[in-house]
Amino acid sequence: MSDAVKVLVLVADDDEGIRDTTAAILRAVGCTVAEAPDGDAALAELAQTAFDVMILDVRMPVRDGISVVQSLDPGPPPPGVVLMSAYTADSELRELLGGRVCRYLKKPVPPNDLIDALTQAASFSKAQAL
Repeated sequence: MSDAVKVLVLVADDDEGIRDTTAAILRAVGCTVAEAPDGDAALAELAQTAFDVMILDVRMPVRDGISVVQSLDPGPPPPGVVLMSAYTADSELRELLGGRVCRYLKKPVPPNDLIDALTQAASFSKAQAL
């Protein structure tokens, strides 16, 4: 990802270590990152800021990542969404969320896979804005 392309990312994960590591990787490639410990906090952040990309843990207390995705307003352009989970995303989850999720990643996520997913989600977000 080029330093000339600034991407505004929200990382929501109830595991502070994973959240911090994910945010650090994204900041290292030039992203501006906000963090949230659960789905309600993620939606509160989203109400204040138009993020390009959201990286969400599937299972979180208070409100999970699936519920956050289902709560997203489709316009103006919704952020590109990447879901992360220690569990494999099954076909029911993929069918439920349809085209609202750009990538599903299984934890632990290698940094290069995270950056690839971020690039794909940012491209999705920019395409929706056109």
